[in-house]
Amino acid sequence: MALPARQEDSGLPGLPALREACRIFGADPADARLLHQRSNAVYLLPADQLVVRLAPGTPLRRRRAQTCVEVTRWLATQPEPVALAPASGEQPVIAADAVATFWPHRPTTPAPSLEDLAVPLRRLHALPIPPFPVPRYQPLQRLFEAIDLDQQRPRPAVAEDDRAWLLDRAHTLADVFATTAFPLGDGLVHADAHSENLVRAPDGHWLLIDWDGACLGPRELDLLAGIPDHFHEPEADRRGFLTAYGYDILGWPGWTLLRDITELHALGAYIRLSPDKPTAATELRHRVRSLRTGDRSARWHAIP
Repeated sequence: MALPARQEDSGLPGLPALREACRIFGADPADARLLHQRSNAVYLLPADQLVVRLAPGTPLRRRRAQTCVEVTRWLATQPEPVALAPASGEQPVIAADAVATFWPHRPTTPAPSLEDLAVPLRRLHALPIPPFPVPRYQPLQRLFEAIDLDQQRPRPAVAEDDRAWLLDRAHTLADVFATTAFPLGDGLVHADAHSENLVRAPDGHWLLIDWDGACLGPRELDLLAGIPDHFHEPEADRRGFLTAYGYDILGWPGWTLLRDITELHALGAYIRLSPDKPTAATELRHRVRSLRTGDRSARWHAIP
């Protein structure tokens, strides 16, 4: 196996949890390969051609994993393809203070475009609300969770003054969100929709993966790939995405609120990973500095 992860620092489960989850589920962990670590530790199991997503076994993460499995299984029953369905078997799996979900391994090549992302989102937003309980969107939960974890460390990754600023900013944005009216209305949303969260089905369709944030909330949450942000996507690509979806979110004055919430939310994974990954710590400091100074020209980079 490759690249062990230390849960005591990153907050993400490591190889012991992976082995135990595979034992319970009946999968083969031999030659498992770590694909990435952000909000989850994600492994490929070559022998079974499965992908395992591991998260800390907190009550919040267990609820999210359960919702993720229920939502994607329900979406698999709908007439048009939207989501990758989980692997057959009892899920989620609770093992060694971790929660795990298992998924078929599907190709991501050739790489999807932002316009490809618009197709499953348009189909998703046309569906009714699922006939079972789905949590409502609560902005910045993962950031609050990551800050709580960081405060418990002997050497926190976030300086005290930065932490105070982040918490104040997060609470302010959450308060504004609670009083905002959204033109597209509420429905089932993915809440982390970007082209890296697409895989190709056997029939060639692109399917959404990584449904940990699935919830009921404003449909605009899934259109954030079409707004200017610190990753500086080409304007033509963003415009193509919004055109393919059929709604120009930039014509709505409230789009900057969702941009600000999403950029703050994205810090959570870097707070978790900073003690084990110097590149994540460097990127975290860069992002916090750009947010605090209001430097919209600063370019952010995703750390694998």
